[in-house]
Amino acid sequence: MGRGKRRPHQTYTVGSYEPPGGNPPQDTEQDTATAALLQDVADMAFKGGPLGAELSQLDLVERTFTFRHLAEPDPRPLTGESGKVPVDDQERAAIMWTPQPGSPAWAHLAHLLEELPFIASFREYGPHVGPTVLGVESPTRQYADVLVEHKDTTWRVRVQLEGRQEPLEFPGMTIAEIFGENRHHALLREGVVEAGI
Repeated sequence: MGRGKRRPHQTYTVGSYEPPGGNPPQDTEQDTATAALLQDVADMAFKGGPLGAELSQLDLVERTFTFRHLAEPDPRPLTGESGKVPVDDQERAAIMWTPQPGSPAWAHLAHLLEELPFIASFREYGPHVGPTVLGVESPTRQYADVLVEHKDTTWRVRVQLEGRQEPLEFPGMTIAEIFGENRHHALLREGVVEAGI
């Protein structure tokens, strides 16, 4: 009995995501270092929030950050989409967690920090390309300003933390797309890009 011809081995991609408009840029050493710092500070914000230690400023250029201590920590519980969010950093990193709207501001801020490395993934997005993240300032529990550089100009993108009506989903990608599509000028209000995220 003869054997038929063997088919060459083929690989099929059944699911993939890349920013529209081409291949995603390769991570640079700087992007990797920035992502690591953002994750470390996010972990500190996550653990410090219930104790009243809340992030007020993160400078990614100088690689410094500042926490403020509040006498009364936010007593509200953190709830995720599937209920309880792991306290252990490695367990939490292994799942996709998003705080639900009624969660404390520190939880939304920790989640925001974890999502900001995606800005680098969208560096080449759109006709105007994406921005570079420089840092975060959160003077109150109400909001955080993500500082980005785009075409030699520094911009503040406001992200609501307190009183959210919807989960904070994909903020890094959203910020990158706003700049890549040149929509940030239309969203500028009193020196702040009001992105609605």
